[in-house]
Amino acid sequence: MIATLAEAALRSFVLGGVVWFGLILCRVRNPHVQMTAWVVVLLASLAMPFVMHWPTLTITRPPLPMPAPADVLPADVSMLEMPQPALPIAPGAVIAPPASTDLSINWWLVATIVYAVVTACLVLRLMIGLCLTWRMARAATPMRGAQPIAADVRVSRDVGGPVTFGSTILVPPQFAGWDARKRNAVLAHEGAHVANRDFYVLLLASLNRAVFWFSPFAWWQLARLAELAEIISDARAIEMIDDRLSYAEILLDFASTVKPRPVELAMARASTVRARVERIIAATAMPVAVGWRKRLTIAAAIVPAVIVSAGMIAYRTPDLAPVTAELGEVPAQHYRPIVNFYAMGPASVFAIFREGDELYGQLTGQRKLRLTIGSDGIASYPASSGEITFPFDAERRSSELTLRMNGRDIRAVRVAEMPASAAEPSALDQYVGWYRVAPNRVLTVRRDGDRLQVEETVRGPAALLAEGADVFSIRGDNLLIFLRDEQAKVSRVLVQNAISGARLAPRIDAAVAQAIEADFARRVAQVPDRFREQVPVSGGKEMILRGIEDLRHGTPNYNRMSAPLAAKIHRQLSETQATFVALGALESIFFRGVGPGGYDIYGAKFENGTAEFRLLLEPDGKVGDVIFRADGNDELGGIVPCGEEANVRGRAGTSPIRIMLYNELGDDIQVFNLDAGGNRKAQSVVRPNMSWTATTTVNSPWVIADKSGRCLEVLMPGRQTRFHNVEATSLGARPGRAARRAVPIANGEEMLRRYIEGVGKGQPDYEHMTSEVADITRQQLPFDQAILARLGALRAVSFRGVTALDSDIYIAQFANGSAEWRIGVRNGTITKIALGPNF
Repeated sequence: MIATLAEAALRSFVLGGVVWFGLILCRVRNPHVQMTAWVVVLLASLAMPFVMHWPTLTITRPPLPMPAPADVLPADVSMLEMPQPALPIAPGAVIAPPASTDLSINWWLVATIVYAVVTACLVLRLMIGLCLTWRMARAATPMRGAQPIAADVRVSRDVGGPVTFGSTILVPPQFAGWDARKRNAVLAHEGAHVANRDFYVLLLASLNRAVFWFSPFAWWQLARLAELAEIISDARAIEMIDDRLSYAEILLDFASTVKPRPVELAMARASTVRARVERIIAATAMPVAVGWRKRLTIAAAIVPAVIVSAGMIAYRTPDLAPVTAELGEVPAQHYRPIVNFYAMGPASVFAIFREGDELYGQLTGQRKLRLTIGSDGIASYPASSGEITFPFDAERRSSELTLRMNGRDIRAVRVAEMPASAAEPSALDQYVGWYRVAPNRVLTVRRDGDRLQVEETVRGPAALLAEGADVFSIRGDNLLIFLRDEQAKVSRVLVQNAISGARLAPRIDAAVAQAIEADFARRVAQVPDRFREQVPVSGGKEMILRGIEDLRHGTPNYNRMSAPLAAKIHRQLSETQATFVALGALESIFFRGVGPGGYDIYGAKFENGTAEFRLLLEPDGKVGDVIFRADGNDELGGIVPCGEEANVRGRAGTSPIRIMLYNELGDDIQVFNLDAGGNRKAQSVVRPNMSWTATTTVNSPWVIADKSGRCLEVLMPGRQTRFHNVEATSLGARPGRAARRAVPIANGEEMLRRYIEGVGKGQPDYEHMTSEVADITRQQLPFDQAILARLGALRAVSFRGVTALDSDIYIAQFANGSAEWRIGVRNGTITKIALGPNF
């Protein structure tokens, strides 16, 4: 808030400077014109915190480079216990232990408190003055007889001279004994204030000063408006009595006797009388009044300056023209590939597909971008620093491509092609079998007549739709690309999911598949009791302690790991070792609970930060899986305004931390990391009602932008910003806002009860969930259903608080125990869900 107000005050100051310079340049002396100009500036100043950044000038610039694809893109859904990447630091990052500090002061909090106290005092003073003067005006006696002006004139014993409050003129009891010249001058002066609504203008200026009290321009603005109001009213009074010297004497007389209240508009204040008298005596002519038409012209002339002062510059990546090559007739269906899939690694695919009359390319884990393919076989791809080369054959097909990204040439081989006719039923048998998609999950492909069915360990069966040769989809989405070996036999399947990314599943035989399924059934049977009892598995803590020391020295013991975990650790050993070296010596480790997937949850305190481990032990004593999450150190982090993006730099040598963003804007957002040079790197796109996670370092800045690239806010990772909601109502606000909501979401408890009931029956209402929550629910359904069966009937639900991601925390009481649930609801749709201990 402080940063927003400071930026608004600076923009108002710039606007005021432009208007002041324009008045000086045009030699404007007429107080009516100046008053109109400064009233427009006042209104713009009050509205500036709300309208700044709305006028946006979009500048097209060359696209930013895009990181080359990784070999493996595993699932990363933080609210679901499933295999997570063990890589907590981006490759190549330099990490060193942070310098220790004895005292950490949150200067933003101190500044906010000081601002709030001063503002409250000024506003309170203004309100008290209004109340006292209103009571005085209400108690005053209306003056009898006709008056020369159209105003409410009242006699009050509480004033020593004429004052104006709103549209009421208060005069002292001595008013009747004054001579006619003095009475006419007083009524003309105060009547001009009423006619020009000066009281309300100065009231707004006082409010502006209270809000922006730290800005000298706000104080000057109030004084200047008051001065112009008096100049205009003095001119009206002199015009009425036609005697400058007599009016100057009247002002001097009032200045020595009147002591106005804070919000009264007195005729003569001692501090301004000398300058007014000198101006009256020196003037050769009265200022000419201006009509409403001229006032509107003045306001219209200032509006462009207001727009410029409130505006900002945004950058966007240019869209390329639609494809010019002939593609042939294909079904116009969303996200159906029509040209080729190219394998760029074990689990990375570059897909080229058509939507309507436009051709797009999409790399696994990245957003789709429009392509332009020329007759020479060269395609422009905006996300790369170079281009794509297609060696087309006579039929305008290619068996491979070369993608130049960030100075690297990456060769990709075609693994599937579209369009193609539907496969014969007998040809479907080549896909039937078992594929291992995770250490404890199997993808089973069966033939059902003339079509295929697929069933994952944690999901029910679903029909596969033929998209082309070796390419199928589930419900027109969730692509399955069957890959072949050197003998042209199907040996692997690449499962591309909108939530979990790409998963490469090797083909396995029936015996291995049955063993995995049996192990999963064992876990499902054990989880309910372990979840209810919340007791760790024996030996789990010792396994983590030994693993930390082994990884710190770069010598992990693969014999104590399952084969998939050993492969993952081996692949990411150098980065993982750097992470634990950066964390420093382990100081303590403690048990937190058992998650709904059977993982034991441990918290760890290191010399330079904290972390969380989720451990899954196999019956043979080996570690089946480990999920690692770095939680940073004691630094709070924060939100930085977009106006400071140019001054923000990445900082190496800090504690590793994983951040999670949730997009509630209703439109795509982009996320960029700022490097040491202030350049945007590592672009990602987060769709509406979706979460995004990344492991980075404390105070390594991330820019959150809209889909055009216009900055929305800059996030500095820290303890308060590990979890961050991106929502329109609080962009740029300081973290911790959700914790201030003390009441639950209106229909949150009802939606939670319906969710628990549906999961317990094995029939969740997926129609009232976001796609992310639906995917999480399907993954966790066997475990959650088993847990609910053991807990028994739901008895009561009690609200306990709000998370950093604005989810409601509930404790559900069942017949045989209790459980913690976290739920987010918007417009009758569940946007977030989690069961069990979360930290």
